[in-house]
Amino acid sequence: MVSAPAMTAAASRRRAPAAHPLPVQAAIVVAGVVGMAAASRVAFDIGPVPITLQTYALFVLAGLFGGRLGLGIVLAWLAAAAFGLPVLAGGAGGWKAVVGHTAGFLAGMAAAAWVCGEGAAKCRSWVSLTALFVAGHAIVLAVGWAGLASFLSPANAFESGILPLLPGAAVKSLAAALTVRMLAR
Repeated sequence: MVSAPAMTAAASRRRAPAAHPLPVQAAIVVAGVVGMAAASRVAFDIGPVPITLQTYALFVLAGLFGGRLGLGIVLAWLAAAAFGLPVLAGGAGGWKAVVGHTAGFLAGMAAAAWVCGEGAAKCRSWVSLTALFVAGHAIVLAVGWAGLASFLSPANAFESGILPLLPGAAVKSLAAALTVRMLAR
């Protein structure tokens, strides 16, 4: 069995973008965009903001490849959406989808990718990694709430756009942490 510090060191080496040549980094970003798009297709429409597997994919990718590549994946995914590719929840794409009522959530994903990607290398257990991903969800939800509140009242935005997402955020945080720990071995 591998000790926690050895696992963390191995995971850190995997996440170091400089360790990968530029073509490999580009391939990681393209594969990450495909993964984010696939995760976006698993959507449950529960109100103004659907529940998807986007943040699960986001945290797995950022946890495995670090903040720089994680952020690059999210920015490339958002660029693909802005150019009309159907990579967002429900196959949405286009500029209106990127700047619409879920724009805050999308912006929060970029911030969370950086924070969680940078923090994942310091996590020594699945528990601390889960806590990091819960914090990442808090970033996504806080920025998303601020954006959604520009379309709805703050109270309505919280009640219909944040509260229903909390149980899924907890489950996805745990699942992403366990996935990263398993793949980083």
